[in-house]
Amino acid sequence: MSQQRRGYGWFLYPGFIVLVVFFGTMFVWNIGISFLKWPGYGPAKWIGFDNYVHLFDKPEFWESWTHALFYVVPFALLPTVVGLALASIVYEAFRGTISRALVPFARAGFFLPQIVPISVAGLIWLWMLDSMSVTWLTEPLPALLVLSVFMFWLQMGFAFVVYLAGFSRLEPALLEAASLDGAGWWHRLRYISGPAVWPETSVILVFLGVGALKVFAPVYYLTGGGPYDSTISPATYAVTSFFGGRSVGFASAVSTVLALVILIAVVTVLTVSTRLRRSNR
Repeated sequence: MSQQRRGYGWFLYPGFIVLVVFFGTMFVWNIGISFLKWPGYGPAKWIGFDNYVHLFDKPEFWESWTHALFYVVPFALLPTVVGLALASIVYEAFRGTISRALVPFARAGFFLPQIVPISVAGLIWLWMLDSMSVTWLTEPLPALLVLSVFMFWLQMGFAFVVYLAGFSRLEPALLEAASLDGAGWWHRLRYISGPAVWPETSVILVFLGVGALKVFAPVYYLTGGGPYDSTISPATYAVTSFFGGRSVGFASAVSTVLALVILIAVVTVLTVSTRLRRSNR
């Protein structure tokens, strides 16, 4: 079994090498630029940690991180919880012939926002919002709420499909026995199906959690970070600093801090997930 697992590595090595060579090189280059004062053209000036000192004095930087932490809820936590519940309901409905025929339509319907380009989805949402009498995107709080719903709509289908695939590993007889013993849907989900898909939960939380911290496209296409910077994220703040302020070094400092925070978050989630899996064995 160990030799078989080691054989899988040959399929991973090419992608890993590309990741290290290209993305690793770009990340190191980005760190180097963060120590420069450079508008993107002409000569650059070495200023050391001045960009980072200036960065932490910016209220917009802290505001963007406040929004990023808030976006974890609609972008990662809520899609995970709702996706798990819906996948459990659909999976247990597989027993009926009619339900089996409807499952592909449910899977495609929930996953459709993942397939549609975010630019197109954002344009459709803007059209819908413009047709309403309430101006949702002109005030900070309504804009933040609409953006949260938009993020949840985008990501819930991903969690749903991953959980639905994870439930296929379950033994149906186990759920049937629990049902005959009087266990309701919630108890079956809590004690049987939920713990069985813990690996999928770890993957979803890491994938969507990282996406929430570095979110750019939903914010850019729906609100542009406004109104009054009430929806900006660290990624949109970096892009605005790069193009709007012509401060490549400062924008690189924002991106470097963002990458380090994401790395810490991923290591933390994976460590906690590994310990929980070992404790449940």
